[in-house]
Amino acid sequence: MMRIFRTLIVGVCFFNISFVSAQKKWSLEECVVYAKEHNIDVLKQKIRSEVLNSDVIIAKGNYLPDLNFTSSQNFSLGNSFNVSTGVGQRESSSNSFSLSSSLNVFNGFANKYKLQSARLIKDKSDSDIDKIRFDLALNITNKYLQVLFNKEIVKVAEEQLKISTENYNRLKELYSNALTGKRELLEIESTLASDKREKIIAENTVRNSLIELQELLDIQQIQDFDIEEIIVEDVSVFNAEVVDDLVENIPQIVSSKLDIDIKNKELKIVRTGFLPRLSLNYSYSSNYFHIIGEADVVENQQTGELIPNGFWTQLDNNRTHFISISASFPIFNRFLNRENSKKAKEEIKIAKLDLLNNKQVLKNKIKLAKNDVVASKASLESSEKALITQKEAFNILSQQYKNGNIGSYEFLEGKNKLIQNSSEFIKAKFEYYFKIKVLSYYYKQR
Repeated sequence: MMRIFRTLIVGVCFFNISFVSAQKKWSLEECVVYAKEHNIDVLKQKIRSEVLNSDVIIAKGNYLPDLNFTSSQNFSLGNSFNVSTGVGQRESSSNSFSLSSSLNVFNGFANKYKLQSARLIKDKSDSDIDKIRFDLALNITNKYLQVLFNKEIVKVAEEQLKISTENYNRLKELYSNALTGKRELLEIESTLASDKREKIIAENTVRNSLIELQELLDIQQIQDFDIEEIIVEDVSVFNAEVVDDLVENIPQIVSSKLDIDIKNKELKIVRTGFLPRLSLNYSYSSNYFHIIGEADVVENQQTGELIPNGFWTQLDNNRTHFISISASFPIFNRFLNRENSKKAKEEIKIAKLDLLNNKQVLKNKIKLAKNDVVASKASLESSEKALITQKEAFNILSQQYKNGNIGSYEFLEGKNKLIQNSSEFIKAKFEYYFKIKVLSYYYKQR
C-alpha cells in the first residue's frame, strides 16, 4: 500500500512538472540565446572552425623535421654470367633498410606566414559564427514579433466576433417578435459567419507562425509552445551619434578586416618564391645479401678462415650515414612568382574596397534604422489616436444602432472602420517594436 502511495505521489509530481514545462513561455532573449547555440547554420560553422584547427596544426608541423623509414626485399632468380666481371652470378636475396629525415632550414619565412594565415583563417571562421548569430538574432526577432502581431489580430477578431454575436442575438430576438426585418437579420448573420471565419484564419496563422519560429530555433516541435510579450527599449539610448564606432565591431566588418589580413599573408607567401631555399637532410641505411642455398659466411683474408656473416652482422657492417645540405636559388620560373604576386596585390585591393563598401552600407543601415524608429514612433502615435477616436465613434454608433436610429449598413461600415484602425494600430506598433530591436542589436555590438 505504501509503495502504491509513493508511486502516486511521484506520478502527480511528474505530471505537475510536465504541465508547468508545457506552459512555459519563451522570451525573445531565450529564443535568441537558444538559437545561437542550436541553430543548424551555427553548428555547421562551428564544425568548419574545428576543421580549420587542423590547418593550424599542419602549419605548425612545417617547422618540424620529417622522418621516413623504408625497407625492401629483393630476389635474383636464375643463374647468369656477368660479362663485365667474368663471374657467374647465382640465385640470391637481399634486404635494404633506410631511415631518412629532412629539415627545412630556410624557405623565405613561408612557414611563418602560412602559420599566421592559418590562424587568421580560423579567426575569420569564428567571426563568421558571430555574423550568423547576428543575422539569426534579427530573423528571430522578426519572426517573434510576427507571432505577437498575429496574436493581436486574433484579439481583434475575437472582439469583432463578440460584437457580431451580441447583435445577432439581439436582432434574432427582435425578428422573432416582428420588430425588425429579415434583411437586417440576414446581414448581421452573414457578418457573424465572416467574423467566425476570420477568427479561425487568425488562430491558424498564429499556430503556423509559432511553428515557423520553432523551425528557426531548430528545436523539436514542443506541444503548447508559446512566447512572452516583448519589452521595448528606451529610444533615448540610441540617439548618440556613434555610427562610425558601431560598425567597427559588427561581425561582418570584423570578418572583412580579417579577410584583408589573410590576403596580405597570401601575398607574403607568394613573395617567398623569390627567395632561396635551404634544407638539411640525413639518412641512415644498411643492407643484407644472401646466396640462396648457401650459408652466410665470408673468408677472412688474413687467416683464410670462414667466419659467420649473418643477417645482423651484415647490417652492422654495412651501415651508412648520409648528411647533406642543399640550397636552391630561384632564377627563372616562367613568370609564375611575379604574376602570382600581382594577382595577390589585386586581391588585397578588392578586399579593401569590400571593407569600405560594407562599412558604408552598415552606416547607412544604422542611420536608416534610426530614422525608421522616429518615423514608426510617429506613425504609432497617429494610429493609436485614430484607434481611440474610432472606438469612441463606434461606441456612439453601436448605441444608435441599438436604439434603432441608424440602419445595419451604417453600423457595419463603422465596424469595418474599427477593424481597419485596429489592424493599422497593431501593424504600426509591431513595426515600431521591430525597428527598435534592430537598432538595439547594432548598439549591442559596442
